[in-house]
Amino acid sequence: MKTIAPLLFLTVVLLTSCSSVQSISNGGFSDISLNRNSNEYELTRLNEITAEGEALFGIPFKAKKRQGTVVRFNGINLGKSSQILPILTMIGYTFITGTLVSEVAGTNENGEDKFKIPINYAIGLPFAAVLNNLSWSGSALQNATWDLNSQLLEENPDVDIFLNPKYEIEFKQGIFNQKAKVTAKVMGATIKTD
Repeated sequence: MKTIAPLLFLTVVLLTSCSSVQSISNGGFSDISLNRNSNEYELTRLNEITAEGEALFGIPFKAKKRQGTVVRFNGINLGKSSQILPILTMIGYTFITGTLVSEVAGTNENGEDKFKIPINYAIGLPFAAVLNNLSWSGSALQNATWDLNSQLLEENPDVDIFLNPKYEIEFKQGIFNQKAKVTAKVMGATIKTD
């Protein structure tokens, strides 16, 4: 068991460290809501919008409280990631890994644990952090897309319909942290009221 633990940790580290870049577009399909005569609306290319998200040990940094949802965008999540569940699983993983450290370390001649309880948990904490980051993979990206939708609606209050989005998504997951950056180029249609 003592020789398996470092090998298991190395395997988890190699499997959880990754980086990806995606480009997503809505394709040539135009918005069905624009089944109007072209002189009834005005199309404009909106300013490019960028949003970022981060997470440490799988626990995402708090997303902005403002909410905005553009439901017709394909390819990105619309909800934000909570902080309470990743915190609870981090506590659980710390308890489990601390207990495993105590079992692996064994006892001394007097039958007492070789390490005291706080030391067991301190040693198990990095393992718990890696496991929690793996369990909540994508939480930084989810909060970045939440902020992107909110920012899009906040910066374009006069736009009636958002269409033909193109995204550039950068996601990096390290051993202990995650970083996400989402950039969107979107067209906006404003229905003419005159």
